Amino acid sequence: MECSVEIYGIKLPIIEGKCDLAKVIVDSVRKQGLEFRDGDIVAVTCKIVSKCLGLLVNIGETKPSPKALKIASKSGVNPKFIELLLRESDELLLAIPAKKLADEGTVNIYRFSKRPELARKVLEEYPTVFLVIRDGMLWADAGVDSSNHPPNIYSIPPRNIDTVAKELRGRIRELTGKNVAVVVCDTEVFLVGSLDIARGSYGIEPVDRGFGEPDLYGKPKFGGVDAIVHEACAAAALVMKQTSQGIPVALIRGVSYEKCECGYGDRVGRDIRKQAKALKHIINHTVKVLGIKHVLKTLLTMIKL
Repeated sequence: MECSVEIYGIKLPIIEGKCDLAKVIVDSVRKQGLEFRDGDIVAVTCKIVSKCLGLLVNIGETKPSPKALKIASKSGVNPKFIELLLRESDELLLAIPAKKLADEGTVNIYRFSKRPELARKVLEEYPTVFLVIRDGMLWADAGVDSSNHPPNIYSIPPRNIDTVAKELRGRIRELTGKNVAVVVCDTEVFLVGSLDIARGSYGIEPVDRGFGEPDLYGKPKFGGVDAIVHEACAAAALVMKQTSQGIPVALIRGVSYEKCECGYGDRVGRDIRKQAKALKHIINHTVKVLGIKHVLKTLLTMIKL
């Protein structure tokens, strides 16, 4: 049996403020000569959702708090941006010296730029990246972002993203009569590049529930838990890109998935504390199996690096 997946990048008109995002998407899909089908997956960037919900902030109107000023003086980041970061974060975890890592070649960010002088300019403005907890998830800079916005304008990710996905899905069904799944995607930066991940979804089982299912030889498989919604976002990024292409939506067709009247949080959860507890168990088990000397040696090696 043949198996194929089609991904269509959907170019939208420039959106500067509140709008009916579902209608804009439906109109844009039809303008490209396409029609929705039952089972399609609509991958949409978090940023375009923020725009249509009016979640935009003019940083010039932001007044930094004493805490923001203190952090800004040590991080080299605009105190007004730090104030937005503090407002949108539930907890600050790490301060990553992005410019220092790039300048000393520990993470060769400049290698990933066609114009290193522009990359250097970005790092001068944002020499530190903050890893934070927001709504139970890890975010870089709390998702506060100025890219693809006019000067001084920043977008803020919506809260309750599963609800946003549910409403968008319902509106698309109202306009087209088709039953689709919606995944809200966000770009996160890793040491070796960026990757689009799902922040919320509706109408699709977020994870393939195949753990323990028989493999080709009938043995229970240690696996089968593909993160479907994250894979959908990563695939959509191949056509969305991240700069001036203006493609914030992708229509994904041909994916076999389990339909579900549920959101990402309903199935996977958003409790970072449980992940921290899991890490604690991993460390304790490593001590038990490999010994405390092994753990200390590993930590010392990491510090020396």
